[in-house]
Amino acid sequence: MAAIYDDFVIVEHPVTVEEALKQVHGSGARLLVVRSREEIVGVCDAHGLLLQLGKGTTELACSEPFAVVDEEALFQQRPDQASFWLIQNDRGEIIGWLDAVTMENVLMKRKLSQDVTELTKDLEAIVDSIYDEILVVDATGTILRVSNRSANNLWGVHLSTVVGKNILDLEEKGWFKPSVTRKVLEEKRKISIVQQNRFGRKILAVGNPIFNKKRQLERIVIASRDITEVTELKNELQRAKSLTQKYKEEIDELRNHQFVAVNEVIYRSEAMARVMEQVKRIALVESTVILYGESGVGKELIANAIHNSSARREKPFVKINCGAIPENLLESELFGYEKGAFSGASLQGKKGLFELAHEGTLFLDEIAEMPLNLQVKLLRALQEREILKVGGTRPIPVDVRIIAATNKNLEEMVQRGQFREDLYYRLHVIPLYIPALRERIEDVEPLVYAFLEKFNKKFSTRKYFSEDAIDMLNAYHWPGNVRQLQNVIERAMVISPGNLITANELTSILSHRAEKDQPPVQVNRIIPLKEAVELTESQLIQLALAKYKTITKVAEVLEVSQPTLSRRFQKISRNRKQETKP
Repeated sequence: MAAIYDDFVIVEHPVTVEEALKQVHGSGARLLVVRSREEIVGVCDAHGLLLQLGKGTTELACSEPFAVVDEEALFQQRPDQASFWLIQNDRGEIIGWLDAVTMENVLMKRKLSQDVTELTKDLEAIVDSIYDEILVVDATGTILRVSNRSANNLWGVHLSTVVGKNILDLEEKGWFKPSVTRKVLEEKRKISIVQQNRFGRKILAVGNPIFNKKRQLERIVIASRDITEVTELKNELQRAKSLTQKYKEEIDELRNHQFVAVNEVIYRSEAMARVMEQVKRIALVESTVILYGESGVGKELIANAIHNSSARREKPFVKINCGAIPENLLESELFGYEKGAFSGASLQGKKGLFELAHEGTLFLDEIAEMPLNLQVKLLRALQEREILKVGGTRPIPVDVRIIAATNKNLEEMVQRGQFREDLYYRLHVIPLYIPALRERIEDVEPLVYAFLEKFNKKFSTRKYFSEDAIDMLNAYHWPGNVRQLQNVIERAMVISPGNLITANELTSILSHRAEKDQPPVQVNRIIPLKEAVELTESQLIQLALAKYKTITKVAEVLEVSQPTLSRRFQKISRNRKQETKP
């Protein structure tokens, strides 16, 4: 309340101009407050009093609009509502006053102060979310501020304990060498150097000078990052390049003798790595395989990989979707028919898929949709290794490896009588489960870039995703699995007007189904409760940041304080950095 004037005097109504002048001269006040029976009836400032000079015993005129307001409610008022504001305490006593101009200035300063406070919080959160450790020193080398990344402990202590000390003294004590601060002070320009700390770690330090209007150095901002592993990886990479060249030459030599076409299955997760290890082992044998997994996880791609890695790779890979062909046509498609077998049949007859896949692989997708009467005939083909065409009387021997696939639980279908038990055991020799995309979220990003490259070539474009768009794709639950991801990427590339695809374009694509068909939180497997809470919190914050952009707005929407949100965002950032480390 330092801005409130206290140079006022209260006079009783009525009061003459002459009496008012005496009061002003006697007290040195700039404002007369006229009161009648404990109620304020008017105010008159020095300027209004001067205008009434010479009127002597005439009653003082008080025409300026005024308002009486409680001290606590002062900053909730509009400055244009009155020319003068009288401030009273909780006992109803007038303790000061403000004119309209001063009132407007006070409110403006208060608003600017609030804006600066919010901006400072946002900037602190942004700095703290940067992976590098940030220090600010003055022109003498004294440490003024450090970011929360100082918890990385590059120097063996939390740097908040050395705020106020000189960084050049720490260099002399052997904490690190050489000093980027010293070089910036000497050369007055941005400097990047590799330091070694007292623990033998390699530190990349970048010093950026800050000058005032007179081009005098005032501050140095230093960003530090541990690059020990990067240096070691660089050396390993050089050795790996030599080995890669050697292996390439050997592979080229082998390819001159035998060409093997293996479908590229894109993955980075441990879950899919285990699946692909099983694929390699399965490809070495002739056993029947059944692939389990939700629709869209890539069962056909895995079946193709098994075939292309097997000894049958140069023979046909024939596929059929058992649920996409009418029951009355499925039998002839699988086993073929003799000429004249039924009305409309070709006069030459027709080979079935079993014959077309002879010595190769037959992929039976959606095997659970096969009618029971055809399951009997399929069982005979598997057991006897021979088929009987529709309308035929002579068995035809076939050499076919069977790979089946389904998104249903065949064991439960057997119990309900919807699937033959003997066929189930004939197919269920080597079961292989393909995890849903939400169970291997690490695969989303490499798949995104693969589809991006594919559609850029197809559409002759050069589009790419922003970081917030990638975060949104990683956070989505993908009920339609890889097929849905591919469709979303293609649609985003078609509808986005520019080369950069942001989270805003993805929001319009993903939000409708997520809000309509899915609950706000969905659990697909049992995990520790603490981990589930952290995952949910991480995805929620990332989605909110992608939509609202600023931490201030996200904190408001999520109904948490800004410091709380900043701490949780920093934790998420640290976890993501650790997950991406090799």
